[in-house]
Amino acid sequence: MSMHLPDERALAGIRLIATDIDGTLLETGTPITARVLEAIDAVRETGAHVVPVTGRPLRWMDPVAAQLPQLQWAICANGSAVLDMQSGQLAAAYGIDPGQLVDFRERLHSVLPQAVLAYETPDGSFTSPGFVHDSATDLSESAAVRARLEAPEIAYGEESTLGTVLKVLVRIPGSYDSEALLNAVSPLTRGIFHPTHSNPSSGLIELAAPGITKAHTLEVFAADRGISSPEVAAFGDMPNDIEMLTWAGAGFAIADGHQQALQAAAFRAPSLADGGIAPVLEAIARARSAELG
Repeated sequence: MSMHLPDERALAGIRLIATDIDGTLLETGTPITARVLEAIDAVRETGAHVVPVTGRPLRWMDPVAAQLPQLQWAICANGSAVLDMQSGQLAAAYGIDPGQLVDFRERLHSVLPQAVLAYETPDGSFTSPGFVHDSATDLSESAAVRARLEAPEIAYGEESTLGTVLKVLVRIPGSYDSEALLNAVSPLTRGIFHPTHSNPSSGLIELAAPGITKAHTLEVFAADRGISSPEVAAFGDMPNDIEMLTWAGAGFAIADGHQQALQAAAFRAPSLADGGIAPVLEAIARARSAELG
């Protein structure tokens, strides 16, 4: 089991645990394990807060909320939204300027005419013509691709009518290299979007409003509770976690996560097969319990 921890004093000082979901809190498509659930309860019993911080849209949070009814808050859509999981209500949103959407799509198509887009809003997902994959059997394992097979289509030129857009997704039908697409599109996003991806083989890149990342919204969430970055432990496994892993006082990359996440994080959590975040949460709970007496 690969695990690298801060010292006991630092562990005892952690007051907020922020965890990515897919590939970190759980294996995509499977429930949270009993050990992780027990570790979350153990660390919460010491007075620490726990908040999921995910690229998932709001509507994908129901299974997590069902397994963690004791948790109220989740940061979703790569920091673009804060969800009250107990009421199902949107507590905060950092939306994209709708006036940018048509111009960006036109500039994107001037460089990558085959690119297609989808738009995440608080009310659901909308896709541009052609976003649905040419063959469902060719879809990657990414739930982000699969779920949009049923999303309503919006015509080109109507993007600005969507209201609050939390996230834009870009893909090229038949291509699954997210990092190559990110490199091609990033120059077009400067000053108008923050680009990232959460799966190197999904063929999807994700665009948020400029400056909006998991770290941005986690920092706001923590500050509202009088918590500073040295008192935060963050867990993640993909490039969309990098800012959060570097902002937190104790950033933990999952041992078999993406190389960029591993490089960004100061510490390691075991792979999901070896317990994932559970052994680290157990260590935090022990250290905090000892400190509190």
